[in-house]
Amino acid sequence: MGAAYWIGFDLGGTKMIASLLDENYAILSRVKKRTEPQEGNGAVLKRIAAAIEEVILTSGVPRSDIRGIGLAAPGTLDREAGIVINTPNLGFENIPLQSYIEEETGLPVCLDNDVNAGTFGEFIKGAGRGFRNLMGVFLGTGIGGGLIINGQMYRGANGNAGEVGHMILQTDGPLCGCGQQGCLESLASRLSLAKDAVSLAASGKAPVLLGLAGTDISGYKSGVFAKALRKRDPVTRDLIKRGAQYLGIGLANCVNLLNPEAIILGGGLVEKLGAPFIKQTVKSLRAHSLPGLIEDVRVMAAELGDDAALVGSAALAALEFKER
Repeated sequence: MGAAYWIGFDLGGTKMIASLLDENYAILSRVKKRTEPQEGNGAVLKRIAAAIEEVILTSGVPRSDIRGIGLAAPGTLDREAGIVINTPNLGFENIPLQSYIEEETGLPVCLDNDVNAGTFGEFIKGAGRGFRNLMGVFLGTGIGGGLIINGQMYRGANGNAGEVGHMILQTDGPLCGCGQQGCLESLASRLSLAKDAVSLAASGKAPVLLGLAGTDISGYKSGVFAKALRKRDPVTRDLIKRGAQYLGIGLANCVNLLNPEAIILGGGLVEKLGAPFIKQTVKSLRAHSLPGLIEDVRVMAAELGDDAALVGSAALAALEFKER
């Protein structure tokens, strides 16, 4: 058998990335496209298949040398059936994504959660190298988590473990997108910060934020909060401090339950806010964890950025097909 290549694919609500990787999971080529979910599920599915075909063509690698596709998608999945059960940002409900891409490309597909893929990518080639028990927590519009236990991806009974964003920290807290109140995601995600920022800006209590992003919640990207902090805006400082406080409490619950060696923090919010945000989070984490469990836990920023899910999805596919 000749050289082995893999396709890693990361499907997001705003963009999708197809990549071709060698057997060491080095990315050789990539294609990025806008997802455009407003055009409907059919258009998104066709765009996924077209991106995969384009990355194969541009790489120059013979299709016969490509062993399979690792496809990372957000939301709730049925991995056994290869179905995306629900992903709000895409509007997917019960979409047989795996079989569709297999039929379109003629290649076997392994479907996995995007945060699982990102965590596994960091585990094998990023900040998680050298650890056997770790958590990946990624903050963006929402908050997702992935778990590595004893050197293996842990998915739980039906493949959807790691929903750290939906731990309830306040039973009477803000309404979360899942329908519950007081989830970590409703208290520390970028969207939760944006909701509070809009309210403060509209009431005249946050003039710096008002000047940067107005009162349209769609304008409050992670970079806006970073800019406001550079302007030494006290309102933004307090918003971010509160988010870090709740994130630390959520992570403390995870440490007390799982006893990991390391926690990797990633996602757009962490990338933009950087080390000060991680430092605030760690302070809260240490204040709320059991003393016997927290001393040796390493907390660090993710290293691979967008590449994490590409590397991880390809590597998880390789493991899946090896076991079949």
